[in-house]
Amino acid sequence: MGGFSIWHWLILLVLLALPLLVGMVVWLAIRAQRRRPAAAAPPLPPVDSVEQRLRALEQLKAQGLIDAAEYTRRREQILAAL
Repeated sequence: MGGFSIWHWLILLVLLALPLLVGMVVWLAIRAQRRRPAAAAPPLPPVDSVEQRLRALEQLKAQGLIDAAEYTRRREQILAAL
């Protein structure tokens, strides 16, 4: 073994194994992070067509749930979005 005792070899082994162990832990952490699926955004609700929105607005007005001013304001908003 040359001029080294068993203790020298053990210390050398620990000094060489420690960076290897740290590198493995870092590699496993990065690998686990990459495999984790990204949180998916919730699906967007279906967008009603302009005609459907206007019909729904007319129904609200016919049922008396909104007044003429509110009907006009919302109708202008729907048409402005075109």
